[in-house]
Order: sequence, then structure tokens, then C-alpha cells
Amino acid sequence: MDPIFIEVITSPNCPHSPKALKVAREIITKCKFPVILQESSIITEEGQIRAYEFNVDSTPAILINGRVAFVGVPTADELRNAVMEVKEKEEDRNTYFF
Repeated sequence: MDPIFIEVITSPNCPHSPKALKVAREIITKCKFPVILQESSIITEEGQIRAYEFNVDSTPAILINGRVAFVGVPTADELRNAVMEVKEKEEDRNTYFF
């Protein structure tokens, strides 16, 4: 199975960005499957490009496998459920033969 990719778009001026990163890190430590976490700060050129690509106007934003899943800080349960939903869809997709 390919790893699940979580990206947190943050801003150093946003008081909620650290909490979003904390929730994402907490989820990763409890997953029994590969998950990659990346922080993209809008203070960097790369972070600005990523925010633009996904039409993210406010931080924090959490993307799961390249799709905006949350703008703001989700609860640990909300993020866990979203990650599990993506994992299940990936598993279903990988069971089809084309």
C-alpha cells in the first residue's frame, strides 16, 4: 500500500497552525500503516505555491493525498476518520484489476 500523505499548510502568524500540526503528528504516531507528514509554510515560496494550487486562503489547512480535507483545526477523531476513509478508498481502488 502506498503511504497516505498529509500536508499541513501553515503560517507563522496563525495561532492555530501549531495545534493543527500537533493533531496531525498525534494521528501519525497511532497509524499502523505508512503516513507521511509535510508542513508547508506560506512564508516560503513553496508554501505560497501550494496554497495557491489548492485555493487555500486561510491557515491552517490540512490536505490528505492532495485534497483539502480541513481548513482550521480538526479534532483528532475528525482527522483520524478522514485518514481512515482515504486509506479505505485506496485499498478499494487497489483491489480492482484493469
